[in-house]
This record gives sequence, structure tokens and C-alpha cells, in this order.
Amino acid sequence: MGRPPRIRREQILQTARRVFALKGFDSATLADIAGELGVTPAAVLRYFPTKQALFEAAMRTSVALPQCMFDLRDVDPRTDPRIVLRRFAEQWIPFASNTIAQNIAVQLHQRSNKTFVLPFEPGAKDSPPRQGLRIVTGYFRRAKAAGMIRVANPRAAALMFMSGLVGYVFIHQVAQVSARPYPISGYIDALITLWSRGAFTTDGGPRVR
Repeated sequence: MGRPPRIRREQILQTARRVFALKGFDSATLADIAGELGVTPAAVLRYFPTKQALFEAAMRTSVALPQCMFDLRDVDPRTDPRIVLRRFAEQWIPFASNTIAQNIAVQLHQRSNKTFVLPFEPGAKDSPPRQGLRIVTGYFRRAKAAGMIRVANPRAAALMFMSGLVGYVFIHQVAQVSARPYPISGYIDALITLWSRGAFTTDGGPRVR
């Protein structure tokens, strides 16, 4: 009988994910990852033939929907949407920052890899983003039917609202446009105010000729 392996595949993936996130693809080495596991690089290569293969496997991990998605799915549509959407945004933004944005940021900063690897299978019918958008769209439909939200197209409204949240994460976590991120609470206040009152002071604007 052969000697049982000292490490499991999942142990390698967890360690690789942490090292890649800390150092980026270019700077991280198989020796770095193996060293944290207390094994040789050859032991890692028994599971993954190249660093690139390890990177893709480590970053393409299953991302479970956060609890706030399920809460939104089950919420009473007659509840004040300002309360519902604020609570949802307050929980969703930290989730996205901690699970999705970190992986995207690592890949955007690497130079040698031309393959963009999302932390989920983008073509899957039930990928987390597709599931999430269906839930948010469902909420907007139910809230519209209950007379709590005035939108012409619930799916378009869901896309617009989620884009506002994704934009916050992208600007601060990926693009890093500011050394001090704008406070989440202040951003959500502005977003909810925009949805509640609108930003335009008139129905029409200057005519474009």
C-alpha cells in the first residue's frame, strides 16, 4: 500500500486562495503555497500540473448566496421598500467585497494570465449572480404588484439597483479610486434617496438639436 497523502486537495485550494489574494498571481510561487502547507512544491503538483491550473481552481470556487438574498425572497412585499432595500444593501455590499471583489481584483492586477477567472461558473444556468438577479427581480415584481414601488419594468429596475451596489464594490475594491472608501452607510443613504425622490427637478430637460 502506498503512503497516504499528507495534504488534501481542498487544503491546497484554501491555502492557494489566501496566498494568491495576498501576493497576486505573478508574485506568488508554488514554493510559497507549499511552504504554508508544510510540503514540497512537488506534492502540490501531484494535484495541479501548473501554477495557472492551481490559480484557476482556487479562484473558481462555489460562492453561496448570502442570507440577505433569501430574506429578500421571503419579505412581505407590502413592507416599506426603503427599509427592505436598505437592509439588503447593508448586508450585500460586505458580502460582495469579501467574496467576489477580492478574486476579481487579484486577476485584474496580474499581467501574465490572459484568462479571466470568476469565482463561479459564469455560463451555469444557476450561477450565484443569475440566482440573485432572479430573486431581486422577483422582489421588485411583488412590490410593484403590492403598489409599493412604481417601476415600468421590474427586471430593469432590479438591474439598475444591483448595478448601484456592484458599482460601489468595483470602485473601492477593484479600481481603488480612493485611499479611504466612502462610508457604506452614506452611499446607501444617497442611493435610497435617489430611488425615493428622484434626482431630476423637472420632467423634461433641454432639447438636444
